[in-house]
Amino acid sequence: MKSTTSSALVPFDYEGSQLRVFADEHGDPWFVVTDLCSVLGIGNPRQATNRLDADEKGVISTDTPGGVQAVATVNEPGLYTLVLGSRKPEAKRFKRWVTHEVLPAIRRTGRYAVPVLAPTPASLPSEKQDSVGALLLIGQAVAQVPGVKPGIAMAATLTCIEENTGLAIETLRRALPAAQAPICSLNATQLGQRLGMAARVMNQHLAACGLQLRNARDEWELSERGQQWAEALPYCRQGHSGYQILWNPAVVDIVRGLG
Repeated sequence: MKSTTSSALVPFDYEGSQLRVFADEHGDPWFVVTDLCSVLGIGNPRQATNRLDADEKGVISTDTPGGVQAVATVNEPGLYTLVLGSRKPEAKRFKRWVTHEVLPAIRRTGRYAVPVLAPTPASLPSEKQDSVGALLLIGQAVAQVPGVKPGIAMAATLTCIEENTGLAIETLRRALPAAQAPICSLNATQLGQRLGMAARVMNQHLAACGLQLRNARDEWELSERGQQWAEALPYCRQGHSGYQILWNPAVVDIVRGLG
């Protein structure tokens, strides 16, 4: 087991979740176990790392506001072992993100930056420049809201640009981190239309399937399982703010199979 001291833990963002990593004296990346298990949906980090070989895990001491603390880490082979042990369907996409984006960026620059949308091209007509610029600003603001996945926010922003300006954005969409995942875009009414149900009945079916539940404010809230199939997006209408649940179209098969 490797033990070292570091004050250079770098927090990377994976679809709204933090993943801290540092490079050792050889330039090899070490990932914080608790962050990694949180992303992969592994409930017991200690039990998960017990299955790893001694040379796949380590402990670092790092400065925190509360003083120096020991933090459990795993190296790249240990990360792959934990990915293979994850039951989350997103594990394969997470592994691709690490191997195709994070690791090359760490080895090249020592850090990873979340992709941002390109500035408005000056060659666009002035009326479209204004529309695109405004939508980009909105999209970037939404991407900073806790719980909103940046890739999803950017993909939705590009869709708004296409719908409001007629500009072709498919090439840009394919470059986004969330390009391979269907965007959560259906509310309960739209989901119910696909299954021949009213919104009220649809919500009851989603709850019966363990995908959502009523919270203390008597509002629908995603369950842990439901978070794999939907996004809770903030909204504000007529002085009332809250979260609107938008579902992945693929959840139709889940509800149909369990309903």
